[in-house]
Amino acid sequence: MKSAIRRCFVLSVAAAAAVPTLLSAREARAEWDPIMHRSDAGVDLYLWSARFTGTSIAAVPFVQWDVARNLYLGLQFPVGVGFDSTRAALGNPTASLWYSAQKKDLTWYVGGRVSLPLGMIEGRDWRYALGGSMLAMGGWNPFLWATDTLPIGGLGGIEYRFTNWFVLRAGGDLGVYPSLRRTRNFGLVRSGDFDVALQLKVEPEFQSRSGAGGGLSLMTWLVPTASGDIAQTLISPYFVYDTQRTFFMRAGALLAVDRPLGPAFDRGQVASVYLQFGGHID
Repeated sequence: MKSAIRRCFVLSVAAAAAVPTLLSAREARAEWDPIMHRSDAGVDLYLWSARFTGTSIAAVPFVQWDVARNLYLGLQFPVGVGFDSTRAALGNPTASLWYSAQKKDLTWYVGGRVSLPLGMIEGRDWRYALGGSMLAMGGWNPFLWATDTLPIGGLGGIEYRFTNWFVLRAGGDLGVYPSLRRTRNFGLVRSGDFDVALQLKVEPEFQSRSGAGGGLSLMTWLVPTASGDIAQTLISPYFVYDTQRTFFMRAGALLAVDRPLGPAFDRGQVASVYLQFGGHID
């Protein structure tokens, strides 16, 4: 638990360290729409392969659009596939609603989400596919794959454009997972209790005028209600290209830094290929 707290502290310090620069930044790229303040449709893909578990793909099609002024609705439809044993399953479809506002170079958002608990479905292959997909994503966004629970949560964060070529995003997600069965599997935690999961993310990104660029996502999650140190730190370096009018994409990797899912390049640990692509609806 102490190391989990340290992980959260490190990410918090990283975000806080940017505040003095944030206050003095003057340049902004007005035509660049923040991720949480635009209408998009696309898919996130994670590919992970390990000797003892086989190859897993987590596919998360998504769509988000403005339903009213500064109010956005987002839908996710996760699908998990295991190729070596030909397993497939639907994750928990998730609906999110958030308020997003802009003030000069700063965009902030706050909202909530709820998931349809398709993880209640019995079946060995179904649950193996869900488990493989959760591992492919490094345990991130567990509400998409958690079984025997009704995932509910809140989210919030900021995006700040320091200059024409640099933007910083920081956010968090607090989820609650009430048990719908006496014994269940919540990601890496097996319990019959009411669980809470916290996720934190900091993402600096560099962008060129052509729309090409790159960034690094620093992520950590923890389950404070679990016994022991159930927490994980992840990094995701990526290349990005965004026309801001039609097409956008990301390509990179998702790497587990420490245990239980890392170090990334040890045998059986999590080092996934990550790809996102889609289009702007506006």
